[in-house]
Order: sequence, then C-alpha cells, then structure tokens
Amino acid sequence: MKILVVDDNPKHAQTVESVGAQICVECATDGWDAIEKLENDSYDAIVIDTDLPRHSGFGVLTYLREEIGDDLPNVIVITSSDRVELQRKLQVQVIAKTDEDLTEAVRLLAHRS
Repeated sequence: MKILVVDDNPKHAQTVESVGAQICVECATDGWDAIEKLENDSYDAIVIDTDLPRHSGFGVLTYLREEIGDDLPNVIVITSSDRVELQRKLQVQVIAKTDEDLTEAVRLLAHRS
C-alpha cells in the first residue's frame, strides 16, 4: 500500500511507516509539494495535516475533490481542531487527533486493501 503523508512533522510519517512492512510511505512537507506529487503519481491513501505551510491541507483536499470527486474514502486528516466540526466541514470519514488514532486508521486502510 502506497501512502502519501502530507505533514511538516516527520513524526507522523514515522507513525504510518511503523504500522507494517507492506506500507510504502512518501512524504510531502507542504501543500504545494503534495499537489505536485499527486499530479505525478498515484497513492492508495493520503494522510494529511490541516495546518501546513505554503498551502493548507484544506487547499489540498479541495484539489483532490476537483480531480477525483467528493468521495475521499482513503484520506486520513490529522488535526488538533474539533473532530466533529472538521468532519462535517471536510466531509471525510477519518480524523486523527492522536498517534493512536492515526495508527488505527492506517491499520484499517491497510486491512481493506
């Protein structure tokens, strides 16, 4: 499973990598870098922080919706914001606030694929 981790905190990429050997992680440290990678490659899942330099996670999610539609089943959003409000606003299924949330969400995605 190939996952794009979009976050300026390398700890989250390490958390995703630690889930299992079948997971290949690529990293983007800001929103523009993420969009460039998404234009040039395909990913089974995306882990994205909402608070990014140079282009927010919200902007990247908008780009994704324009490219592939509103259904974003393999997107995990990392945030410290209110989970319920953000889930309603972004219309994504998985919001991770802790490393444990992130680990569990990635395990579920890996199990489904």
